[in-house]
Amino acid sequence: MPRMQAEDISNKLDLVSHLDRLVREHPDFEVLCEPTVHLYDFRYVPNGLAESQNQRDAQQLLDQLNEEIVDRAQSECFAPVTMVHVLGHVAIRISIYADRTVREDVDATFNAIARWGWLCNKKYLSSVVT
Repeated sequence: MPRMQAEDISNKLDLVSHLDRLVREHPDFEVLCEPTVHLYDFRYVPNGLAESQNQRDAQQLLDQLNEEIVDRAQSECFAPVTMVHVLGHVAIRISIYADRTVREDVDATFNAIARWGWLCNKKYLSSVVT
């Protein structure tokens, strides 16, 4: 297995740092753990559910939302997106590959996830209201 070059590591760290800024600056996402060189785990938590996220019903809804976001966003993401369990919660994982991932891929992937988060949340909210 070839050793990762310093430039590749630097590129990955830049991409992960960029993704971290996107997630932290968006009001509907939370970071679940510190990022690694090639993996980033986070969770969609719409602003309206943030205060009640520790309640059981809200936790189940957030798990469903995050699972559906991953399912729907995978087909249009440029960086690999998977569902993982972190700290007992369903979370979104983006994998960064230095030789295949560029900043535009990270932006497009995050934007797709944010859009699907908004759409899925809207769907769940309308089903609760009706």
